[in-house]
Amino acid sequence: MLTPGDKVFNRGNDIIQILVTRACNLFSCSNCTQLLPFRKDTLHMGVDVFRAAVRSMAGWPGVVAMFGGNPCSHPKFEDLAAILEEEIPEQHRRGLWSNAFLGHGETVRRVFYPHARFNLNAHADREAAVDMARWCPGKVIEASVGSPAWHGPILMDREDLGISEEDWVPIRESCDINRNWSGIVVERDGFPYGYFCEVAAAIDGVRGENHGMLALPGWWREPIAKFADQVSGCCDRGCGVPFRFRGHLDRDDVYDVTRSWVPMTFPRKGHVSIHEHSEGLEKIPRSGELTDYFRLRTPAERGR
Repeated sequence: MLTPGDKVFNRGNDIIQILVTRACNLFSCSNCTQLLPFRKDTLHMGVDVFRAAVRSMAGWPGVVAMFGGNPCSHPKFEDLAAILEEEIPEQHRRGLWSNAFLGHGETVRRVFYPHARFNLNAHADREAAVDMARWCPGKVIEASVGSPAWHGPILMDREDLGISEEDWVPIRESCDINRNWSGIVVERDGFPYGYFCEVAAAIDGVRGENHGMLALPGWWREPIAKFADQVSGCCDRGCGVPFRFRGHLDRDDVYDVTRSWVPMTFPRKGHVSIHEHSEGLEKIPRSGELTDYFRLRTPAERGR
């Protein structure tokens, strides 16, 4: 398994996310990687906690990004953006992951445009796409304007699928998200905590647990041995990301889970699809992504 430091110093992923809110104007995208409908942790990160989270990234050579949910849903988004602007003077080292600006377009343009790192996924909401493009032209993911994306399942326990620990370990060690996605800082009990994987933090949020590392300056430099509790407490207890199952289109509002996750995912708005075994679960090709923003929906799928 790779730490944030492993990746950033070897020309891998150079982003650390800060989860400023788990509120989202969409909320129920299929298999949301942040597991928003089920989480029990802090709704909105406190302003002081956010500043501490940003400062914990002192020396980080890459990007520090605002993440959610939708960061623009935070009731103090303007204050958080100003803190990021103050603490990270270089605009190209700031980032924003959002599906709609929700009236904050002017601030987003000032703090982030044009040099920041963006992930602006409209989730087929043309009105949101037009507004984001107005303030940040050229930054909206083009395919997301009119087409939904595939979201692979997260909540898949290997024991439910009949996969032994011996077989599981090499599968876990080849996890695409661990290799290619970001570490993250979240709020726990009024303090910032760092995770080597953004999905590990989400799984803790569902269970109401904290396997995070107190986010003191330089936490991201720690070797993987320091994150062992996160591997055993999150990856090994029901994370299905490494299986690379295909899942559902984001706007289908379907969560794919295995039996062990049922007590934590019912009841909820929308549909939970329970899988008893891996047979019939289509695999994502190695060339694809767990959340595929670039695969256009086919005519047959539009007719569903």
